[in-house]
Amino acid sequence: MICENGGVTTLFVGILAISNPADAISLIGNNPLVSGGTRPSSLSSSPSSHIVVGFTLPTGSNYSLDSITLRLNSYTDAADTPLLQIYADPSKTRVSPFLINPESVLFSKPSSASNAINLFTFTPTSTFTFLADTRYWLKVGAEATSGSFNWMNNGQGFTNDPTGISGLTYDGYLQYNIHILEGDPYVASTNRPAFDIQVNQVATPVPFDFDPSLGVAVLGGGWLLRKHLKKKKSITK
Repeated sequence: MICENGGVTTLFVGILAISNPADAISLIGNNPLVSGGTRPSSLSSSPSSHIVVGFTLPTGSNYSLDSITLRLNSYTDAADTPLLQIYADPSKTRVSPFLINPESVLFSKPSSASNAINLFTFTPTSTFTFLADTRYWLKVGAEATSGSFNWMNNGQGFTNDPTGISGLTYDGYLQYNIHILEGDPYVASTNRPAFDIQVNQVATPVPFDFDPSLGVAVLGGGWLLRKHLKKKKSITK
């Protein structure tokens, strides 16, 4: 935009490029999720019965949470509803979510009318962003005071480790051990219950690469326009 004020022509150039978010991608998961399943991890209503899976995001992009899919059976009513929670450690010094407060993200619960093994997708009720260069844990436990369900693996063996985006670090599964009375109660788990976290890359500003030759051309154009306006004024007087 070019403005003239008091015989002075000022040139404003504003350029901002924004990268568009792509379709949802898998941040981390035991993909592809398949039918069947063996070696379930049974999660009852006890607060001591829950499993967490840890992962650390690489530097670079942030990702907004789209959904989390779990592979479950014996999930038929509200009494069997899983409780999903996310924990974060920006310092990346913790080895478990012990004594860390969960992030403030809640999930809508899918319904089920069968005990059969199936894939159930939980969607956040508000926006949540996974930050780059941060360690996270997904915790799955029982929400109700009664009932139970099984969080199943893919049926391809219990060593079916999840994989994720380039640069992401998978930090393993942990299970809460109620018999540990002092210190961190989380211990390594041999089960690999299946899940998939779908995300969208957060749009980020892309710096404009200034070309000096373009700048000279723009300034030259402004000078010519200013000269043209001055000539036009002298004619009309």
